[in-house]
Amino acid sequence: SSTAFWMIQSILSPLGSPWIIQKAVELGVYRIVPMATRRSVVKLDKKKAEAKVRRFHAVCESAAKQSGRMIVPEVSEVVSFSEACKVAGKLDMGLIPYELARGMGETKAVLQKVRPGMQVGIMIGPEGGFDVEEVEEARQAGIIPVTLGRRILRTETAGMAALSILMFHLEEV
Repeated sequence: SSTAFWMIQSILSPLGSPWIIQKAVELGVYRIVPMATRRSVVKLDKKKAEAKVRRFHAVCESAAKQSGRMIVPEVSEVVSFSEACKVAGKLDMGLIPYELARGMGETKAVLQKVRPGMQVGIMIGPEGGFDVEEVEEARQAGIIPVTLGRRILRTETAGMAALSILMFHLEEV
């Protein structure tokens, strides 16, 4: 069975979000979980959050159709960072790309443990990055900090880089 990637994405400005959702669907994401973080620029009330999730679902449908996918990824309701840690912590593996994570060697070793059929959560931070306490909370929940290289990537790029690396590692043609 194929690997299921869960992208747990910090909520972004209305302009950035549809693009990220579309590209994540093209890269084979299974489920999208929007999360509110301490440094999230966008703060949503319940009504706005529900409207955003409906919009994300529509983007998922059109991106799945365009990329020839049979499955339309689900978009969950917006969750808090703590709830996101619980979600990722229940999966086979949770990863949190973090600019202060240790070297590429450790990240490569972690990625070697990802096997077909696993459910893998990738937590992507907001424009301002994750708070140190958030990364520690994630670590306590069993989520592994990883590096995506020495450059600091924008949030739009980080998720795409993580998904691309995982897809390349697992894709069987």
